[in-house]
Amino acid sequence: MIQHINKFLLLGLICILISCKQKEISNVNYENTGKITENVKIKNELDYKTWYFSSQNIDKTYKNITIYISNDSIKVMDVNSLKCKGEIVQEKSTFTDYFKGQKSANEIKEKLKKDYGLNISNDIIVITNANGDLTEEGCLFPFNDIFIVDNHLFFYDKGYHCFIPSLSKDKVSVSNSKTDNYIKKSSIQLPYSKKIDIDNVAYNKIGVNFIKGLEDFSCGEDEARYLSLPPKKDINFILVPQDCADFPYRFFLLTLKENKVVSNLYVEGESFEPENIDNKTITNFQIDEKQIIQVKTIEEVKGKTKSEIISNYEVNELGKIIKI
Repeated sequence: MIQHINKFLLLGLICILISCKQKEISNVNYENTGKITENVKIKNELDYKTWYFSSQNIDKTYKNITIYISNDSIKVMDVNSLKCKGEIVQEKSTFTDYFKGQKSANEIKEKLKKDYGLNISNDIIVITNANGDLTEEGCLFPFNDIFIVDNHLFFYDKGYHCFIPSLSKDKVSVSNSKTDNYIKKSSIQLPYSKKIDIDNVAYNKIGVNFIKGLEDFSCGEDEARYLSLPPKKDINFILVPQDCADFPYRFFLLTLKENKVVSNLYVEGESFEPENIDNKTITNFQIDEKQIIQVKTIEEVKGKTKSEIISNYEVNELGKIIKI
């Protein structure tokens, strides 16, 4: 009888232990699930740099993705769900080394310049999965091979996807960053008075999708050629060639503000009637230290000046070119 009682007591004890263990496991899983977002948020504030989906991406596949990167780890969030996390290796490299040759590197640079308006330097940071390419651990494709260049993060999945850093997603301003980052700063000092040598000029280029209205000055191309002039506060000045019509020597001055073309003015070039090339209209301009624009239009007949008109313009705080 005592033997039977002991067996029942032992069996009951085992059942109680199994039940407690299952409850403990269940609670652990539930608690961990509930704390995923919270843990990411806390660690991000202390150790992680946050990368947000760039509005310049045409492909919106990864629009809900946010990437957190520290010195040795990565977390990828899809809204509030943890997509993956793992250890990483960060290494300094160059475009040439990463893309296995100068030709490939140049092609990718041109691609990123066209799609994102970036004048990319050669130095990059490469971020890879610390467990290697064949692992099933950590963040897998496409987050297992990332590079950062000029404060822009890229990974490849049927094309390159761009992410940008920001302290607050609401503060990411594509229009502001485009003007600041993508219009090359001018090395010209005012006053400016110079004829452009159209046979030897070296243009900068920018994709027309980055600045509203720029497509009207790109001669039908996806990129617009331009020369930078000194800005006026937050208003950028650029010269764009309009050599796609009847005359190869024509330049317009554009003012850019808040990611759009505000005003344009024909400031330099030559034109003539095809049946009478001896009669020319020559236009040139200059900008003084106060950024007053003076445009001179000269009518020539057989090399002699027939008339000369001088007009002065200023640019107001809205970026509009106004005759004064």
